[in-house]
Amino acid sequence: MSDPIKHECGIALLRLKQPLDYYLNKYGTLLYGVNKMYLLMEKQHNRGQDGAGLANIKFDVDPGHRYISRSRSTDSQPIQEIFKRINNRFGEIESANPSRLKDSEYLKKNAGFTGELFLGHLRYGTFGGNSIENCHPFLRQNNWKTRSLLVAGNFNLTNNDELFEALLKLGQHPKAMSDTVTVMEKIGHFLDEENNRLFQQYKSDDLSNRDIYNLIGQNLDIQRILKKSSEVWDGGYAIAGLIGHGDAFVMRDPKRNTTCFSV
Repeated sequence: MSDPIKHECGIALLRLKQPLDYYLNKYGTLLYGVNKMYLLMEKQHNRGQDGAGLANIKFDVDPGHRYISRSRSTDSQPIQEIFKRINNRFGEIESANPSRLKDSEYLKKNAGFTGELFLGHLRYGTFGGNSIENCHPFLRQNNWKTRSLLVAGNFNLTNNDELFEALLKLGQHPKAMSDTVTVMEKIGHFLDEENNRLFQQYKSDDLSNRDIYNLIGQNLDIQRILKKSSEVWDGGYAIAGLIGHGDAFVMRDPKRNTTCFSV
């Protein structure tokens, strides 16, 4: 970073690149991701004076099982509050049967925050109050994983009213006027468009809808979505996001030497 560190929102993103059992064998715990996120967020705790949030996505989860977890807090010590809740749940599992904390299959099916993709946010508010609804990550959920979206960031958009009106013209009904909601819904709109484009492309190949959505997850053009979403954003921003099937992205505004990448 070339900019001096100031009291602004903080972001932490973590992608585990090995199966959970790898971390059990190497570090003695299946909770490596949770523990690492605590350290990443605690190092930025000065940025979380108004709240914090943590989200997690699990890969390869069977239908009918929860694959997105999220916890947010506006407590006076929000990071500690979030991880206390999470660790209390693991404590309950251990009390019922200690061996289950060493069982990756059980934890992935029955416990939150045991997936491979994490997004944390520390809020230093510049817009709105300090209610839980203003804490990131924001979630736009859908029954299709490739349409579910989590967004967290640091925003100072100067044309938010204009962007909000543009969403209304699309026929949307945003639940709030904050720049975070505006940004998330704009990305969500073009995420839906990209899903529709790919669905029509694969529909003629005589594939089942389930097979089509597996292909969509493999071929979403994240940069295309983000470029279209941000065309008329005016101001400063640093954004990280997760898509339900496992893609992640980070982007910054052009005035800060634009960086945009997906994982």
